[in-house]
Amino acid sequence: MSLKSSARGFRKAPSLLRNAAEQFKTRYDTVQARLDAITLPERFKGTIVEKWATYWKNLSIDYREMVIDTGRGMRDRPVRSTVYLTLLAAAGYSGANNPTERDFYDQFRRAYNELSLVHPTCQNPVASQHITFLERCHNEGLLRRLSLGVVSFMWLDNYDKGLATYKAICPYLKPRYLTFHERIVDVGFNGRWRQLERKMVDYDINEENV
Repeated sequence: MSLKSSARGFRKAPSLLRNAAEQFKTRYDTVQARLDAITLPERFKGTIVEKWATYWKNLSIDYREMVIDTGRGMRDRPVRSTVYLTLLAAAGYSGANNPTERDFYDQFRRAYNELSLVHPTCQNPVASQHITFLERCHNEGLLRRLSLGVVSFMWLDNYDKGLATYKAICPYLKPRYLTFHERIVDVGFNGRWRQLERKMVDYDINEENV
């Protein structure tokens, strides 16, 4: 795709957003008109049914005003609206592809199996040491996952979850936020764990033997 066609597509984006907003408003107005045409029987007037219907009617009116204001804002500031929607879509995509703890262990097992097929003298020391380190942390039950919605962190706790000693359960001895960055062993984003992926680059090349 050329730069000219990309620029043309970017210029068309605000108009597409405005058209989508106008279509949504039209459909909403149609539904609202049908709701306004509905009248309650006399026996329901003054009862909780009427109050409930009035509540939902007012709520729909509030949402209608919000949609109208949003459409006006998009029409008055199309570039900014496009940027906001792009960021929102990117955040939604990242959140949907935020790697889980299971993804981490799946990637770790694949890396472990790939490294085990290489003779120890040919293994990259960086990859070998990192896999050994993660294996030891897993066996000791220290690995934890922290999710921030669009990105995840694998970090090291002090003790195993099942340990019930005083040092393990005392809240004053828990990891501190100021030093939390020192405990991070991997960062997960867009379906992959980056540190493990980086450590496995050229895992079958030992530069000392080259």
